[in-house]
Amino acid sequence: MSGIDLEKEVAIFLRGVSLISTSATVQLGASIGAIVVAFTIFAIIVDFCLKGCRKSKAQRKKDLEDGISLCEKPPSMYGQNRQEHSETDQDSSSNPKCDIEEDRQEDEPNDILTDSAVPVESLKTYIGRHATDSHLEDEFWSIPLENNSPQTAGRSSQNAKKNRYKNIIPYDSTRVLLQKNQTKQSDYFNASYVKGYSTDELYIASQAPSDGTLDDFVRMIWEQRIDRVVMLTNLMEEGKKKCSMYWPLDGEEEFEEVTVRLLTTHVFAEYTIRHLRLFKSGETPRDLIQFHFTAWPDKSVPESPWGLVDLYHRVMSAPGSGPVLVHCSAGVGRSGTYIGLCNLLQEAKATGKMNFRSTLWKLRQARMHTIQTVEQYVFLHKMALVGHMTSGTTIKVKDMYQRLATLECDQEGATPSSSYRQEFEALVEACDASSIPYRGMVTRPTESVYENISISMARRCKNRLSNILPNERFRAMLTAQTHHEDTYINAVFVPNLTKDHQNILTQLPLPSTVTDFWRLVTQFKVGLVVAFELESMDSDDTIGEFLPRSETEPFENDRYLVEIRQTMESSLVSEFTVAVHQKAVKIINRQHQHTLTLLMCKSTQLEPERVLELHRKIKSWKLSWKSRILYMCRNGADHCGLMCVQTILLDRLEADQCLTVPLVVGSIRAIRPQVIPTLDQYKCLYRVLKLAEESQNVQSKVELTVQDAHERAKSFISLWKQPLID
Repeated sequence: MSGIDLEKEVAIFLRGVSLISTSATVQLGASIGAIVVAFTIFAIIVDFCLKGCRKSKAQRKKDLEDGISLCEKPPSMYGQNRQEHSETDQDSSSNPKCDIEEDRQEDEPNDILTDSAVPVESLKTYIGRHATDSHLEDEFWSIPLENNSPQTAGRSSQNAKKNRYKNIIPYDSTRVLLQKNQTKQSDYFNASYVKGYSTDELYIASQAPSDGTLDDFVRMIWEQRIDRVVMLTNLMEEGKKKCSMYWPLDGEEEFEEVTVRLLTTHVFAEYTIRHLRLFKSGETPRDLIQFHFTAWPDKSVPESPWGLVDLYHRVMSAPGSGPVLVHCSAGVGRSGTYIGLCNLLQEAKATGKMNFRSTLWKLRQARMHTIQTVEQYVFLHKMALVGHMTSGTTIKVKDMYQRLATLECDQEGATPSSSYRQEFEALVEACDASSIPYRGMVTRPTESVYENISISMARRCKNRLSNILPNERFRAMLTAQTHHEDTYINAVFVPNLTKDHQNILTQLPLPSTVTDFWRLVTQFKVGLVVAFELESMDSDDTIGEFLPRSETEPFENDRYLVEIRQTMESSLVSEFTVAVHQKAVKIINRQHQHTLTLLMCKSTQLEPERVLELHRKIKSWKLSWKSRILYMCRNGADHCGLMCVQTILLDRLEADQCLTVPLVVGSIRAIRPQVIPTLDQYKCLYRVLKLAEESQNVQSKVELTVQDAHERAKSFISLWKQPLID
């Protein structure tokens, strides 16, 4: 019912009241009855109007949970009266711009502007407070998934086949228009302009290209002068093709008028960075950087926010002046979450606050269904906290000494990242907040390994400390060779710089877990074991005997025979070559034995020189072998965690010429929260990095001096060999 109709009903009601007031007194009882009836009718009319204008939260939730799936929805889902139209015309000579038609979009509600902003200093408390109630979920569903803006181009019969998903269509007012010419008669691709927080920021949220739209996708990159692409999907997910490949594996590939050449590829544990160059006849070549995040499941969230925040900082520091193109598969869930992160961090920088609800509203005004699930919305809060905390903490080598001088100042009232102490405390807060599970979501299970009552006590006996338990999502699960054999060991997988699951953190074996330890080593093909605190084995009866006493005294139990083949001693470590074989397997030759290197570290002191020397020892082993590395100490976190993190940081320094201490520490603490437990260890990380860079500078100067001397010697010899002229 319209507002005009409602006003007529109210007028009729008031006129009736006026007539009643002029009636005789004897009709008072009837008049009162008439008033009651009139009020009842009025209430029914108002209630009917409100119900007609409001869509229930449950229905909106059902619509979203039906999923984004090609050919999953019948055409009738868009309404019986909606007509198909041909796409809008665009002059082929015009330059495409972001002409977002504000008058076709709904006005932002005042309460979103004023009542929803969260001060950044209160964000951790805000996340913790609402982790157990329905506030974030209610806020998510309070913003309509889409608005009433026309979508004529995307729904036309000519363009419908270009949509990867039938229920994700760009609004005409914000869609990206391709240029038309004599050979290109279509201006359509399923992509939308999305404004950044400030007026000079612009993003394009796009669906991934399919085989039939690859040329249009590359054409859009060229025409929009895209120089940075953030890709948030894998090519294949759950057996389904989510994106067609728009770059060559090697060399060059042509996409109609545009040729794409691969220049370099840098692979990291959670993402890959590709440098591409685009060519078009008669045009100047253009460079493009693709940031491909590979650890984000569709309609879900990554294991932790740290890797994606790391990628965000890389994107922001990369050179570029054009719009940032962000795509997943549909261009709404993962893409919307990432763009939301960008806008929130810019808002925090400008105002000191983050308005999540307003950000969600603006995103959905630009592109329907952005941020697809409640889980993604909750994850956005955690990402924003981590992103704000780590802002400015990625340091280029050229700025290292200035930054370290600032960190050495531990003064009251300094900014959150201006000293070691404050940076470490802020890091711990971000780690704690980002690991808080949201109600109804088993996002970071730890105790779930004890859910089976029949094995809970047996497993609890396999932990040295009850407060250091493996996160179930990262737990190294042993293979059971019999029905009764347990799969549990207190060990977790940790990525190295370039590959997931390449490191393992574990506790020194208990007397009851010695066999499990060797199962872990052999089943996961560990090639190097870096062990701390083994010198206390004789005095600590909680450490089980698991090593041979000498080359002539092998270790043996009912399952394994372990022998030392070679021993090397230094002031830093005792190095052993160890052969392990299972008694049940007949050993024909050494190829059937598992051989590994064991480094028994002789000190746990936080001496940068010793830590750096041990890293170089590990690095020299990695250059020859590609197997997993297992780090262990008494509790499985303290000393072994420090060495694992330090190795990743030093590898990153060498690869990127960057110091990224908070990001790396946070990513490992998301797996093993007890890693880097003290400020002293945190300072040690920086000091080892500084020492490594100083050592590299000295080595470079020595190499230059040697090279200069060599060149001078060659010059002298060439002069000496010249014949004398009388």
